[in-house]
Amino acid sequence: MALLEVKNVSKDFGGLRANDNISFSMEADEVVGLIGPNGAGKTTLFNCIAGYFPVSAGQVFFKGQDITPLRDFQICHLGLARTFQIFQASGDLSVLENVMVGSFVRTRSRGKARSMARQWLEFLDIADAGSLMLSELPVARQKRVALATALASDPKLLLLDEVAAGLNAAEIDGLVQLLRRIHDEKKIALLLTENVMEM
Repeated sequence: MALLEVKNVSKDFGGLRANDNISFSMEADEVVGLIGPNGAGKTTLFNCIAGYFPVSAGQVFFKGQDITPLRDFQICHLGLARTFQIFQASGDLSVLENVMVGSFVRTRSRGKARSMARQWLEFLDIADAGSLMLSELPVARQKRVALATALASDPKLLLLDEVAAGLNAAEIDGLVQLLRRIHDEKKIALLLTENVMEM
């Protein structure tokens, strides 16, 4: 059984069709890159898969369950998380508190959420930034905070939208190594809107 199966998904915005009859599947041990030019509809497809947009036609299955009618928070609770091209952090929360938001998908305990968040900050090598505000960090570290927030929800599949945008070559190399660790050590499948693993 595929971890994710997208069947004939289309998404319309009025008279504009952003996704047209898209079908693919991926297994739990895979890293998959969706490639295409800007405006090709990759982010729209991510939004449909993750429940942010309702599909106009077709179905999305995750771990064999039809998640097409579910809301984004319900899909996240099942183990599918995503990052965004622009990380929407809460400006009045510290880095640690922002990552805790992801942890609350799995626990109601502030103490446990804090512990889970700290573990991910350590894994992503940004534990020293926990007390800082996101705006105090350079772009590469902000992207790691976004990763930590998504990972704190304990996903089985992580959708990464333009995760390398704005990074220089050295930062991309570091990111690729980090994504390999996430996949290999944490056994999380990755679906990316770019072929960053080949960079």
